[in-house]
Amino acid sequence: MTKPTEIELHVGHYGDRTGASGYVDEVQFARKFIKRIYDILVANKVPATYYEDIVSKNQTQNINNLIAHHNADRNGLIVSGHLNASGSLTERPIGVEVLYTTKKDLAAAVAKAMSDASGLINRGAKYRDNIGVFTKTYEPSISIEFGFVNSKKDVELLDKHFEAICQAVAKELAAAIGHKITGNKKEESTVSQVLLNETGRAEAKGLIKKAVAAGIFEKSHLDKLDKYSDVELISYSVAYVNRTTK
Repeated sequence: MTKPTEIELHVGHYGDRTGASGYVDEVQFARKFIKRIYDILVANKVPATYYEDIVSKNQTQNINNLIAHHNADRNGLIVSGHLNASGSLTERPIGVEVLYTTKKDLAAAVAKAMSDASGLINRGAKYRDNIGVFTKTYEPSISIEFGFVNSKKDVELLDKHFEAICQAVAKELAAAIGHKITGNKKEESTVSQVLLNETGRAEAKGLIKKAVAAGIFEKSHLDKLDKYSDVELISYSVAYVNRTTK
């Protein structure tokens, strides 16, 4: 297995209210964190991509789409964003944990970084061998369970320490592929606020075509050009630029 050279982030599940629900909706909350982590990585010139599945209609389709997305190349470290659930609503804190199959040290480091930045209970690294994105992809991966949707205290800590958590996670992910983040950059979100006009979409598609021609992306990217969202077009364009300007 080749050493990862970029961070491939995605939001778990396939849309609002398709994951766990409690004090917050899992997908909405995870999306907020994964977007911000992506923005921090890009702002610090760490190669990264961002993906949301907005086309699937059920869990099986979602898993298959995520696997296909990540199997389009083999140079990434996959990072999946989730929140956990453990039954009825509770006031008590439950904590953060990070799932892994092969990346135990990284999973433990990310869980500790989140706990240190926020006061969330550190539940540590949890081994799993039954997650499709772990077992059916070519790239190493971790799944961050930012907290528990049924824990009022977890949600409060996640809200209160949002920026510190995102900065801490971004630093660990960057280090995992040989990059270093210093300081806290609070630039506005490129993912959540940038919308492409037709010219911008055309330019982004052109960069993806160049990436395919250069062998950086798989040919399967061409089949999806007209289906990519603005977020995906921006993400892939940034990834191409990062790889060709080192």
